[in-house]
Amino acid sequence: MTRTLLILISALFVFNVLPAIAQDKAIPKTITEKLPVSAPVQKWIDSENAMIDPLNKDQKESVYILRHKYSIIRAIGVVKRDIDKAVTSCVKENPDIKKSMEDRFTQWKNAVDPIIKTAEKQLNVDIDAQKIVEPKAFRSVMTLSDKAFKYDDSKIEKKPVSTKEACGGLLESMNDTENNMIKLLREALLPESVIKSRDKMNKKEQRKIEEIKTKSSEDKKPQ
Repeated sequence: MTRTLLILISALFVFNVLPAIAQDKAIPKTITEKLPVSAPVQKWIDSENAMIDPLNKDQKESVYILRHKYSIIRAIGVVKRDIDKAVTSCVKENPDIKKSMEDRFTQWKNAVDPIIKTAEKQLNVDIDAQKIVEPKAFRSVMTLSDKAFKYDDSKIEKKPVSTKEACGGLLESMNDTENNMIKLLREALLPESVIKSRDKMNKKEQRKIEEIKTKSSEDKKPQ
Protein backbone atom coordinates (compact mmCIF):
# COMPACT_ATOMS: atom_id res chain seq x y z
CA MET A 1 0.00 0.00 0.00
CA THR A 2 2.75 2.48 0.94
CA ARG A 3 4.57 1.81 -2.31
CA THR A 4 1.57 2.62 -4.45
CA LEU A 5 0.58 5.66 -2.42
CA LEU A 6 4.04 7.11 -2.97
CA ILE A 7 3.54 6.53 -6.69
CA LEU A 8 0.15 8.23 -6.44
CA ILE A 9 1.69 11.26 -4.74
CA SER A 10 4.30 11.46 -7.51
CA ALA A 11 1.61 11.18 -10.17
CA LEU A 12 -0.51 13.88 -8.56
CA PHE A 13 2.54 16.16 -8.51
CA VAL A 14 3.05 15.68 -12.25
CA PHE A 15 -0.63 16.09 -13.09
CA ASN A 16 -1.46 19.00 -10.80
CA VAL A 17 1.74 21.05 -10.59
CA LEU A 18 3.17 20.94 -14.12
CA PRO A 19 0.08 22.49 -15.81
CA ALA A 20 -0.43 25.06 -13.04
CA ILE A 21 1.04 27.88 -15.13
CA ALA A 22 -1.96 27.46 -17.45
CA GLN A 23 -4.56 27.61 -14.69
CA ASP A 24 -5.65 29.71 -11.73
CA LYS A 25 -5.72 26.98 -9.10
CA ALA A 26 -4.11 26.24 -5.78
CA ILE A 27 -0.97 24.11 -5.61
CA PRO A 28 -0.67 21.89 -2.52
CA LYS A 29 1.84 23.24 0.02
CA THR A 30 3.57 19.88 0.07
CA ILE A 31 3.06 16.66 -1.85
CA THR A 32 4.16 14.71 1.20
CA GLU A 33 0.94 15.45 3.08
CA LYS A 34 -1.41 12.52 3.61
CA LEU A 35 -3.79 12.44 0.70
CA PRO A 36 -7.40 11.22 0.94
CA VAL A 37 -7.91 8.16 -1.24
CA SER A 38 -11.06 8.15 -3.36
CA ALA A 39 -12.92 4.95 -4.26
CA PRO A 40 -11.58 4.90 -7.87
CA VAL A 41 -8.04 5.40 -6.59
CA GLN A 42 -8.45 2.60 -4.06
CA LYS A 43 -9.75 0.30 -6.80
CA TRP A 44 -6.70 1.10 -8.91
CA ILE A 45 -4.34 0.53 -5.97
CA ASP A 46 -5.90 -2.81 -5.11
CA SER A 47 -5.82 -4.02 -8.72
CA GLU A 48 -2.24 -2.94 -9.24
CA ASN A 49 -1.08 -4.55 -6.02
CA ALA A 50 -2.83 -7.79 -6.99
CA MET A 51 -0.94 -7.77 -10.28
CA ILE A 52 2.47 -6.81 -8.90
CA ASP A 53 2.69 -8.49 -5.48
CA PRO A 54 3.33 -12.04 -6.82
CA LEU A 55 6.35 -10.83 -8.83
CA ASN A 56 9.98 -10.91 -7.75
CA LYS A 57 12.02 -7.73 -7.28
CA ASP A 58 13.46 -7.62 -10.79
CA GLN A 59 10.08 -8.31 -12.39
CA LYS A 60 8.44 -5.59 -10.33
CA GLU A 61 11.09 -3.12 -11.42
CA SER A 62 10.37 -3.94 -15.06
CA VAL A 63 6.64 -3.38 -14.56
CA TYR A 64 7.32 -0.12 -12.70
CA ILE A 65 9.31 1.12 -15.68
CA LEU A 66 6.44 0.36 -18.06
CA ARG A 67 3.95 2.01 -15.72
CA HIS A 68 6.21 5.07 -15.37
CA LYS A 69 6.41 5.44 -19.15
CA TYR A 70 2.63 5.19 -19.36
CA SER A 71 2.27 7.87 -16.67
CA ILE A 72 4.66 10.22 -18.48
CA ILE A 73 2.69 10.00 -21.72
CA ARG A 74 -0.61 10.56 -19.90
CA ALA A 75 0.79 13.47 -17.87
CA ILE A 76 1.97 15.23 -21.01
CA GLY A 77 -1.47 14.77 -22.52
CA VAL A 78 -2.91 16.51 -19.46
CA VAL A 79 -0.42 19.37 -19.76
CA LYS A 80 -1.31 19.77 -23.43
CA ARG A 81 -5.03 19.79 -22.59
CA ASP A 82 -4.62 22.45 -19.89
CA ILE A 83 -2.44 24.69 -22.04
CA ASP A 84 -4.96 24.37 -24.88
CA LYS A 85 -7.76 25.54 -22.55
CA ALA A 86 -5.61 28.41 -21.31
CA VAL A 87 -4.74 29.53 -24.84
CA THR A 88 -8.44 29.52 -25.76
CA SER A 89 -9.25 31.58 -22.67
CA CYS A 90 -6.41 34.04 -23.32
CA VAL A 91 -7.38 34.55 -26.94
CA LYS A 92 -11.01 35.15 -25.99
CA GLU A 93 -10.18 37.75 -23.34
CA ASN A 94 -7.19 39.30 -25.12
CA PRO A 95 -7.82 39.34 -28.89
CA ASP A 96 -4.73 41.48 -29.47
CA ILE A 97 -2.47 38.52 -28.63
CA LYS A 98 -4.55 35.96 -30.57
CA LYS A 99 -2.04 35.38 -33.35
CA SER A 100 1.04 35.17 -31.13
CA MET A 101 -0.67 32.77 -28.70
CA GLU A 102 -2.11 30.49 -31.36
CA ASP A 103 1.08 30.47 -33.44
CA ARG A 104 3.23 29.60 -30.42
CA PHE A 105 0.90 26.82 -29.28
CA THR A 106 0.88 25.38 -32.82
CA GLN A 107 4.69 25.29 -32.69
CA TRP A 108 4.48 23.64 -29.25
CA LYS A 109 2.16 20.92 -30.54
CA ASN A 110 4.21 20.37 -33.69
CA ALA A 111 7.28 19.77 -31.52
CA VAL A 112 5.63 17.55 -28.90
CA ASP A 113 2.91 15.60 -30.75
CA PRO A 114 5.19 13.50 -33.00
CA ILE A 115 7.21 12.32 -29.99
CA ILE A 116 4.01 11.50 -28.09
CA LYS A 117 2.88 9.28 -30.98
CA THR A 118 6.29 7.60 -31.17
CA ALA A 119 6.35 7.03 -27.41
CA GLU A 120 2.82 5.57 -27.46
CA LYS A 121 3.69 3.16 -30.27
CA GLN A 122 6.88 2.04 -28.55
CA LEU A 123 5.12 1.56 -25.23
CA ASN A 124 2.51 -0.68 -26.85
CA VAL A 125 5.32 -2.72 -28.41
CA ASP A 126 7.05 -3.00 -25.02
CA ILE A 127 3.84 -4.03 -23.24
CA ASP A 128 3.16 -6.77 -25.76
CA ALA A 129 6.78 -7.95 -25.82
CA GLN A 130 7.27 -8.44 -22.06
CA LYS A 131 6.42 -11.83 -20.54
CA ILE A 132 6.05 -10.81 -16.89
CA VAL A 133 2.35 -9.95 -16.75
CA GLU A 134 -0.45 -10.44 -19.24
CA PRO A 135 -0.55 -7.37 -21.54
CA LYS A 136 -4.33 -7.31 -21.15
CA ALA A 137 -3.99 -7.27 -17.35
CA PHE A 138 -1.46 -4.44 -17.47
CA ARG A 139 -3.67 -2.34 -19.74
CA SER A 140 -6.66 -3.05 -17.49
CA VAL A 141 -4.78 -1.69 -14.47
CA MET A 142 -3.70 1.37 -16.45
CA THR A 143 -7.32 1.97 -17.44
CA LEU A 144 -8.23 1.97 -13.75
CA SER A 145 -5.37 4.40 -13.18
CA ASP A 146 -6.83 6.69 -15.87
CA LYS A 147 -10.26 6.54 -14.24
CA ALA A 148 -8.76 7.30 -10.83
CA PHE A 149 -6.96 10.34 -12.19
CA LYS A 150 -10.01 11.61 -14.08
CA TYR A 151 -12.19 11.24 -10.99
CA ASP A 152 -9.81 13.11 -8.68
CA ASP A 153 -9.02 15.68 -11.37
CA SER A 154 -12.74 16.41 -11.76
CA LYS A 155 -12.90 17.36 -8.07
CA ILE A 156 -10.32 20.14 -8.53
CA GLU A 157 -11.82 23.50 -9.41
CA LYS A 158 -9.90 24.97 -12.32
CA LYS A 159 -10.12 28.24 -14.12
CA PRO A 160 -7.86 28.85 -17.14
CA VAL A 161 -5.79 32.01 -16.97
CA SER A 162 -7.24 35.03 -18.75
CA THR A 163 -5.53 38.21 -17.51
CA LYS A 164 -3.05 39.93 -19.80
CA GLU A 165 -0.22 39.39 -17.34
CA ALA A 166 -0.99 35.71 -16.78
CA CYS A 167 -1.38 35.07 -20.51
CA GLY A 168 1.97 36.75 -21.12
CA GLY A 169 3.48 34.43 -18.52
CA LEU A 170 1.90 31.43 -20.24
CA LEU A 171 3.34 32.50 -23.58
CA GLU A 172 6.81 32.88 -22.10
CA SER A 173 6.54 29.53 -20.31
CA MET A 174 5.91 27.57 -23.49
CA ASN A 175 9.62 27.37 -24.25
CA ASP A 176 10.27 25.68 -20.91
CA THR A 177 7.25 23.39 -21.03
CA GLU A 178 8.05 22.36 -24.61
CA ASN A 179 11.62 21.48 -23.68
CA ASN A 180 10.54 19.67 -20.51
CA MET A 181 7.87 17.64 -22.29
CA ILE A 182 10.28 16.58 -25.03
CA LYS A 183 12.88 15.59 -22.44
CA LEU A 184 10.35 13.48 -20.52
CA LEU A 185 9.12 11.81 -23.70
CA ARG A 186 12.65 10.96 -24.82
CA GLU A 187 13.26 9.36 -21.43
CA ALA A 188 10.07 7.33 -21.94
CA LEU A 189 11.62 5.96 -25.15
CA LEU A 190 14.76 4.67 -23.43
CA PRO A 191 15.17 0.87 -23.33
CA GLU A 192 14.57 -0.81 -19.98
CA SER A 193 18.25 -1.83 -19.74
CA VAL A 194 19.35 1.81 -20.02
CA ILE A 195 16.84 2.95 -17.39
CA LYS A 196 17.96 0.25 -14.96
CA SER A 197 21.61 1.09 -15.57
CA ARG A 198 20.96 4.78 -14.92
CA ASP A 199 19.04 3.97 -11.77
CA LYS A 200 21.89 1.81 -10.50
CA MET A 201 24.41 4.60 -11.18
CA ASN A 202 22.20 7.19 -9.47
CA LYS A 203 21.86 5.00 -6.40
CA LYS A 204 25.63 4.48 -6.32
CA GLU A 205 26.24 8.22 -6.54
CA GLN A 206 23.65 8.85 -3.82
CA ARG A 207 25.40 6.38 -1.50
CA LYS A 208 28.69 8.18 -2.08
CA ILE A 209 27.09 11.51 -1.22
CA GLU A 210 25.59 10.05 1.96
CA GLU A 211 28.94 8.54 2.95
CA ILE A 212 30.68 11.89 2.46
CA LYS A 213 28.00 13.66 4.54
CA THR A 214 28.30 11.06 7.30
CA LYS A 215 32.09 11.29 7.37
CA SER A 216 31.95 15.10 7.39
CA SER A 217 29.48 15.03 10.27
CA GLU A 218 31.66 12.63 12.23
CA ASP A 219 34.77 14.74 11.63
CA LYS A 220 32.99 17.78 13.08
CA LYS A 221 32.15 15.99 16.31
CA PRO A 222 34.30 17.09 19.27
CA GLN A 223 37.02 14.55 20.10
